[in-house]
Amino acid sequence: MPNNKGGKNFKKGKKTRVYEDKKQLIKKDVKESQEYAQVINAKGNGRFEVLCFDGGKIRMGTICGTMRKRVWINRSDVVLLSLWEGMTDDTKCSIIHKYSEDEARRLQKEGELPPNFKLNLDDFEIAEDEDES
Repeated sequence: MPNNKGGKNFKKGKKTRVYEDKKQLIKKDVKESQEYAQVINAKGNGRFEVLCFDGGKIRMGTICGTMRKRVWINRSDVVLLSLWEGMTDDTKCSIIHKYSEDEARRLQKEGELPPNFKLNLDDFEIAEDEDES
């Protein structure tokens, strides 16, 4: 039976383009013990050393399963953490969201991040090296 609706590309379907101007910005939920942090180092196997914004505490963050091998996290990225409850030490957490640079700037504008926060860690360390000389 012949295809009366179109040519050979008919089965591929129409490509629809949906543009979202502003995505919904994911913010921390205090009830679920979430916190903002910045990645300091990658330790391997989906683990990262992160600097939390709740007092400058350094924690070990593990990337959650839904983000593993789908979202790449680099040094100086701003992430959202979910703290592990029920543990004696408060040094481990899960990374549940990575913010883009634009989202991080929006968070900083809205006052969610501390005022002395630097988006790029490399610029911050170069300034420290100059002070030591």
